[in-house]
Amino acid sequence: MLVLPRTTAIELMHAAQLSPDRSIAGVLGLRDGLAEGLTPGQADSAESLAHACDQAEQAGGVFALYYSQPAAAAEPHDLPQALREAATNRPLLIVSLNTKGVLETRAWRWCEGQYIEQTLTAIEPPTAA
Repeated sequence: MLVLPRTTAIELMHAAQLSPDRSIAGVLGLRDGLAEGLTPGQADSAESLAHACDQAEQAGGVFALYYSQPAAAAEPHDLPQALREAATNRPLLIVSLNTKGVLETRAWRWCEGQYIEQTLTAIEPPTAA
């Protein structure tokens, strides 16, 4: 199961909404054990995705890769090759804009030659004491 703070889930969906006609991609960082911070990359560029992963690693770690599909379901079909290769050892979150009302985000992990859906749960982030 992947746990995503609600604020980070909203940030990811908002970034996808800002590009309704083009896919976005990048790396979702990890800070203090929680997913946080989007580092944009280009889904069709292995160098760009590697650079985004390096930036996230330096800032605290990599939680997952992300990708939006403006006109398709949140499923890993017809992914750019560079993104497929980068996501072989990390979770992949796919945001679909092809829904009415609520955006859909689903998580996938490459396992034994295929993508297996992972449970994705949004939580309220912890508050400072």
